[in-house]
This record gives sequence, C-alpha cells and structure tokens, in this order.
Amino acid sequence: MSEAMKPANPAAAVKPMQVLVQGRVEAVRRYESSSYTLVKIPAPDEYSNPSTVEIRSKQRFAEIGESIKVICVLSGYAKRPRQITDKKTGEVRSFVEVNHYLALVE
Repeated sequence: MSEAMKPANPAAAVKPMQVLVQGRVEAVRRYESSSYTLVKIPAPDEYSNPSTVEIRSKQRFAEIGESIKVICVLSGYAKRPRQITDKKTGEVRSFVEVNHYLALVE
C-alpha cells in the first residue's frame, strides 16, 4: 500500500471486533504465560469517572505510568442464566452476566 493510500487516523485501521484503547498504564501483572496490563481511560468529561480496562498480551508492552494507544481484539462470553428476586415486588427475573476481554493485537 502506498503512503498516499494509508489512513492518517489509526482508528480508521481498526477492523470489526477490534478496539482502539488509549489511556495510562496503572499496573502490570504476570500470570502463567500472559501479561495483564491495567489501563485507566480518560473520563469523557469533567463530571464523569474514568473507566479502567485490562489488556491481556503475550509480552509486557508498556511501563507503569506510560500513556499508550493500542489496538485490541474484543471477546467475551455469557454465563449461565441466574434467577434473581426483586426485594420490593418479589418478582423473579432471569439475569445473564456477560464477561468481556481485551487481547492486544501483537
């Protein structure tokens, strides 16, 4: 691809199910053969709390306190449905918890 055809914005290169993560590294831990990097995302405005995500990677890719901009693949799964009871009305409803994961595109 020639230089003229490459997108100037890195977000334009993101494919389906990929996420551009930009933030500051808060912590890094190692478990078995993977590295897990905790990233604090800037708040959208002055009245909101910042979000925090964890990125799994094969190798450590950033130091604590470093600002990063990386592309990750989003994945996840739904747990088994559980029954919950509303304390006020006694109504029984089904609840499905969903876990999301981010893996660094390496």
